[in-house]
Amino acid sequence: MKEEKKEMKITKYNQDKAVRVSQDLYQLGKIRWRMSTLAYRLLFALSQCLEYRSPDLFPELGFDKQTLFKYMGLENNKDCYNRLAETLNEIMEKPLKIAQPKKRGGYYWAGYAWISSYYFSTNEKFVTIRLNDDVKPFLLNLKQYASIQPKYYIRLSTEYQNWFYPYLKNAVKLGQWRVSIDNLKLALSLDENSSYDPTKNKNATENILKYVVGIQISEEAKQEQRQAKAAGRSPRPVAWNYYVDKKTGETTGTLYGITANTDINVSACAVKTGRTYTDIIFFISMKKQHLSKAQKMAEVERNNAIVDYDLVKPKDKRKRSNNPASMQDLFAQIVPQEADINPAYIPDVPKPKVFYYSKEEIEQVAKDGKMPFSEAVKRLRLETDEQGRYYKTI
Repeated sequence: MKEEKKEMKITKYNQDKAVRVSQDLYQLGKIRWRMSTLAYRLLFALSQCLEYRSPDLFPELGFDKQTLFKYMGLENNKDCYNRLAETLNEIMEKPLKIAQPKKRGGYYWAGYAWISSYYFSTNEKFVTIRLNDDVKPFLLNLKQYASIQPKYYIRLSTEYQNWFYPYLKNAVKLGQWRVSIDNLKLALSLDENSSYDPTKNKNATENILKYVVGIQISEEAKQEQRQAKAAGRSPRPVAWNYYVDKKTGETTGTLYGITANTDINVSACAVKTGRTYTDIIFFISMKKQHLSKAQKMAEVERNNAIVDYDLVKPKDKRKRSNNPASMQDLFAQIVPQEADINPAYIPDVPKPKVFYYSKEEIEQVAKDGKMPFSEAVKRLRLETDEQGRYYKTI
């Protein structure tokens, strides 16, 4: 018999309330969890709604259907109901997978579904979702967790960006995160793809660096490798460039997307063992929260110079890239103080107050001010409605 649970109704979504993602999910080499962008987004929404101090930590969650559509970016999608159902099915069918040694010897495998049930209808307001109690340790382990905000992660457009961002955000206090490529392949199930299997594709490791991490070797890194080889020492870690699509010439990829759209800066380099790249080092820092006075003045002068130049330079009709010129440009950005508002978060907007004025009241104002009737209307900033009544909106 299904256990009765109190249902928590969610009618608005707070873009600033932090989502806590447990570090237990990032035991690379032991745990796998990978989903589509919409599934990550929905799972984070479920996590955000948990009340950590509530006696019922895992209530049934009732999301306002339209709020959920807007949060997921499906409000204008004609197939929004099917897309929501597909996303919920994906979360149910792609369990958290664990494979690791037992404390007293041996090995064990386990799998946990994230949600145990869901229900929604075209003619009912709420989408009811029930989380699986078995995943409680992975969502509520507060000893180590990444704190991420929706106003940043809803900007991330790929599943790799959504997977990497929580861990990189948590590792920012360390400045670096080193991970073996083999463990990364296991965690992201890349070992199931022939493009990333070195026994089937000689460019497997290069493909991971380009298409999963989003980096390609920089001239500075090449120079360091040459100097290290000549000196008979190991090369120092030097950040690689973000990946550039050869067809479009656009900077793209996982790390570029995270740096361009969130509150952290991240770059990386691959590390060789012998002649083979075996590890990746990520370099992570927080974006500046504000500019100093000197930086503000420099920014104003730079913007003025750009405006002056734009007024006199010949117009280039070719399409220009919207990408920043370099990694340095991205790292110099500050955290947007007015981030794109999550369309699902609709604050209570006070309704305007309307005051009506009679003709006699306006005539009295005109008389007292020794002015024509029309001037009194203008001074009072009055408008007329369809019935000819004078009113002011405040």
